[in-house]
Amino acid sequence: MTQPAPYKRREVIGDCTLYLGDCLDVMPTLGKVDAVVTSPPYGQQRDYGGRIDDWRGLVSGALLRTPCHDSTQIFCNLGLIHRDGFVIRYWDDLINDMESDGWRLFGWYVWDKGFGAPGNWNGRLAPAHEFIFHINKSSTEVAKWVATNPLYQGRKKAGTGLRLADGSMSGITSPDKCGQPFKIPDSVLRVTPQQSRVGPEIDHPAVFPVELPHHIVRSFTTPPHTILDPFMGSGTTGVACVKLGRKFIGIELDEGYFDIACKRIDDAYRQPDMFVERPAPAEQVSMELNND
Repeated sequence: MTQPAPYKRREVIGDCTLYLGDCLDVMPTLGKVDAVVTSPPYGQQRDYGGRIDDWRGLVSGALLRTPCHDSTQIFCNLGLIHRDGFVIRYWDDLINDMESDGWRLFGWYVWDKGFGAPGNWNGRLAPAHEFIFHINKSSTEVAKWVATNPLYQGRKKAGTGLRLADGSMSGITSPDKCGQPFKIPDSVLRVTPQQSRVGPEIDHPAVFPVELPHHIVRSFTTPPHTILDPFMGSGTTGVACVKLGRKFIGIELDEGYFDIACKRIDDAYRQPDMFVERPAPAEQVSMELNND
């Protein structure tokens, strides 16, 4: 007897495959992916069309189902939650669950939004950042695509930037690497948040800017890598993948958001974005393996 499909709809748009369904059901049926770039719901902060009674079961359950290679990288964007005078470290459960399954918290990056929202924050500074947790089992290559400060491009020597116990700077290292025009991106992603809805037909409570997943996808993947977003929402990660020539798999439970994602990704193929460039072939040559 044929088993029913674990999704309600499946749409293929270019190199993007989108599923309308529960990510906990769909992910075990997928082929292996090279990276996960996602922004799951932040606890109970917003209404996404239904209450999330078990955030840990949903998000940990999804990421633990990642169909992965040994080199698969996971990037999870999460924001701050304050409650009863405390910062709620709701991500601790996620990290513990992943580490129990053989993953590790490899990097912890900051999304710098550039400004904090106005208002009274009960004695706190106005939050102007969110976190991006980088989880993996082994490191991978990082693309050097950020332009180096012109002041440093002509240097023949460079220090490590490390100060020793006696106060002196450590010696010169890798002089042949100095003067390069591009470098690995910083751990702080300076991206202005989305200030308006994606379009007049879109009503999503937390649209994040295309530049955010674009930054991550460009840094850690190359064509024809496949990127997965199990909490696709309005399809922002998919749009970034289209612009960068990567394959994309997106899963979304809400039919309204799913339809929006389909439209945005279709539009991305039809209308190239003048503000998001495809990587030049030379970019793929300037890759450097990070040490653990």
